[in-house]
Amino acid sequence: MSMPNDLVFIRHGQSEANIVQTNDTHELSADTADQIYARPDWQHRLTDLGVQQAKNAKLWLDNNLGGLSSFDARYVSPFYRTRETAAHAGGEALEEWTIDDRIVERSWGVYGQRPKAEQRSQFPLTAEEKRKNPWYTRLDGGESMPDVYARFRDFQGTLHREQSGKRVVIVSHGDFINAARYGVERMTPERWEAIDSDSSYTLRNCTILHYSRVNPDDPSDVRAKLHWRRYIYPDNPNASPDKGLWVELDDRLRYSGKELLSQAAHSPRLITE
Repeated sequence: MSMPNDLVFIRHGQSEANIVQTNDTHELSADTADQIYARPDWQHRLTDLGVQQAKNAKLWLDNNLGGLSSFDARYVSPFYRTRETAAHAGGEALEEWTIDDRIVERSWGVYGQRPKAEQRSQFPLTAEEKRKNPWYTRLDGGESMPDVYARFRDFQGTLHREQSGKRVVIVSHGDFINAARYGVERMTPERWEAIDSDSSYTLRNCTILHYSRVNPDDPSDVRAKLHWRRYIYPDNPNASPDKGLWVELDDRLRYSGKELLSQAAHSPRLITE
């Protein structure tokens, strides 16, 4: 069985936690910030801006993809901020949302319960390792990105079995979508890290990431695998990565021994005779 013909990921809108996690110099009171950090991650709510971002996403989806009611299957993370985003992006009357625990945010464990400055002071080794090795580092009490990718791979099996050839939307989180991107776009760790550090490909709140097996220029051309991708920032489509245009993905690459050695050479030997 194949993947869905269209697979659309939507990152949730701005949450209250995003405000304190993004910037150490936020303007919230210390008491409010402490309450946000003390709240379990899955209970965080959208801000007013986050609600508006989800409504902006609805406008784009309605105008360009027939709205979420036109999709065959709709999945949403059980976290409150994703449920809110799904409700606003699809409309309150839209039914048949499936909550799935496999598409939740990366667990940041105890590391993620503290402001960035405290992460660096209380978990210096983890903070430094995460800076140098963002794909593989497992956070204290939490997950690594390969852990998240394993959850996506399990969920991908469901898509193969139950949603082959259909149109599917998933409302989820930045790190989960980043892990899915690793697999769908058939990346290597170094390729993922390069894109993850590229600000022009940031998964902003309510980014729409659309994959398709169907050639955008020729609907009769349907590939065996997801083969095209586009990013959309609904509140500013002109600023979207690749200008919001479709990009053709590479097929899964196969390497010669010579190429594997060339790749390994990017990390120089530290012991030489």
